[in-house]
Amino acid sequence: MSKKALTREDEMASFLSMPNIQVVSLTGSDEAKSAGALLLLDPSSKKAFLYAFNMPPLPPGKTYQLWAILDRPVSAATFGTDSGNKGRIMIRRIRDMSQIKKFAVSMEPEGGQLQPTGQIYLSGAL
Repeated sequence: MSKKALTREDEMASFLSMPNIQVVSLTGSDEAKSAGALLLLDPSSKKAFLYAFNMPPLPPGKTYQLWAILDRPVSAATFGTDSGNKGRIMIRRIRDMSQIKKFAVSMEPEGGQLQPTGQIYLSGAL
């Protein structure tokens, strides 16, 4: 096992042991009825971990983008999926966490966008 992988596992274990973790459930839209995700948030560190499952396969040149919805959508992260159509990403900092009303995931061009331009595949309220 590489040092990088061990560090990622250590970071995840440390994150999951935080006492004030909030869990947000994201459900699939009409475009992805069987998809879903869990977003684990730690308000004190402003870190989050997203685990998405049953996501539709990404076409070449596309990525999924997580949006924090305040008065307008703000990009939180981009992520791909593995061969099992699962996506996992540790988000090091979510801005304005206390003002977020909900989260959504859209499919966007690789590299992400400043605002959502693609279909919404997942959404969930805080």
